Amino acid sequence: MTPSTRVQHLLALLCLTTTTLAGNAGIIQSCLSQGGVDTTIATDETWANETAAFQFRLSREPVAIAHPQEKSQVALALQCAHNASFQVRALGRAHSFQGYGFGNPGNLVINMAAFQELSFDESTKELTFGGGVNVGPAAKYLWDNYQRHFPHVRGSHVGLAGSFMGGGFGTTSRFLGIPADNLASVEFMLANGTIVTAGPSSDLLWAAKGAGPSFGVVLSAKTKTFEVPVEGQISYSLALGNVSVDTASAALVIIQDWVVSGKAPDVLSLRYSLSNFNSAGFFYGSEAAFDKALAPLVKSLQSIAPNVNLTKAALPSFWDVEVASAGAGMNDPNGGSLGGRASLVQSWTVTNNHPLNLKQATALLESYHSLNRTDLSLSGFLDLWGGISRDISDSDTAFAHGNNLWLVRVDGVARAAWPSDGNSYMQALMKPFETALEKSAPLRSFVNYVNSELSLKEWSSRLYGDKNFARLKKLKAAVDPTDLFSGYGLAIPAK
Repeated sequence: MTPSTRVQHLLALLCLTTTTLAGNAGIIQSCLSQGGVDTTIATDETWANETAAFQFRLSREPVAIAHPQEKSQVALALQCAHNASFQVRALGRAHSFQGYGFGNPGNLVINMAAFQELSFDESTKELTFGGGVNVGPAAKYLWDNYQRHFPHVRGSHVGLAGSFMGGGFGTTSRFLGIPADNLASVEFMLANGTIVTAGPSSDLLWAAKGAGPSFGVVLSAKTKTFEVPVEGQISYSLALGNVSVDTASAALVIIQDWVVSGKAPDVLSLRYSLSNFNSAGFFYGSEAAFDKALAPLVKSLQSIAPNVNLTKAALPSFWDVEVASAGAGMNDPNGGSLGGRASLVQSWTVTNNHPLNLKQATALLESYHSLNRTDLSLSGFLDLWGGISRDISDSDTAFAHGNNLWLVRVDGVARAAWPSDGNSYMQALMKPFETALEKSAPLRSFVNYVNSELSLKEWSSRLYGDKNFARLKKLKAAVDPTDLFSGYGLAIPAK
């Protein structure tokens, strides 16, 4: 009997037993145990560790956690969940700001930690990574062995599959594209247990670039990789000094004007802090090129902030930039520790067609600095997007990000337990900015950072737009008509 036939035979036997049982953790565990799949349930001593996640605000209440070691066991887990009428959530590293790693209460979670494949194809220059691989180990493997790079998020311990399918954004995204743009193919296991490889002409690959978890379990994926076309690397900080919100808002518009006019090189990353109004980032080029590029910006800023101060440091190698941007865990075999906090993240994106005006910039900074409680703290920034996204259309990927200029993010972080009114307070805090932003163009957001408290109508519009969302629903109905993969907050509905 072949492995495939053996799995089908086992599934048939399990179907006869599980369909007559009520859905509960014991049934799932029994079903999986018969197939040799290690399973954890709430009464096990390891449960607390197995359900550890970055987002402390939400409880994790899956019915069970399966730990498949091979593809046939993933198929078995899907069948067990289907027979017991549970939905499924595939788990990578579980670094989800919205707590989506474990999905809704009552899911069967399939922990993909065993899928650690890393390989590089010399002919295509593509990196293959398993569904359980994290950023740090993958980036280090590629750099140490091939002196190449792939765009990734700022977080060594973050799961690659989830961050890629949530769009992703990092310090090289302005000139190499965001992670989602660079997905070359995805090996999915669909709800019926079949394995498909979604390649360049596939609707499933299009969907994976922003909504992949709704369509199947990612067994592996391939990303484009790049030589780093630089002569050097510069780390820099641009401080405005002690200025008012009004001056800081005007400075933000000056920076934006410098970018929109085409004077900001694509190889420059820039993060504008909402807390202290400083900008910082990396320049992937020579020090002379950096000085030439930044000189006009510094001169313009001095007209409103005389004490503006630009500092810079040459970094020894590209890998030093990787560690500085994504954390010391880049050198850790596991990608570093998970960490965590109780928080609510909100995000917006702004396009080149509708850049921030002074009123909107002021509303952003005033909203942020109006926090008046002691049980919450704030973290917030604008990441300069722009760059090669000017050549991308919203319809090119499921996640609509064509012509993006800024990625704005604000986190409310609890100093202890998350307050009962924390969600409503944080949304009210940033409402003046959102209202000002909406007067220019429809609101847009970012999958990895989207506000978990938005309604389906709100998040679908902000992340995908009406046309992309309609296409996603049609595809969902075709490949997952029973909504097996819909047990989380951003799931694409089949109907």
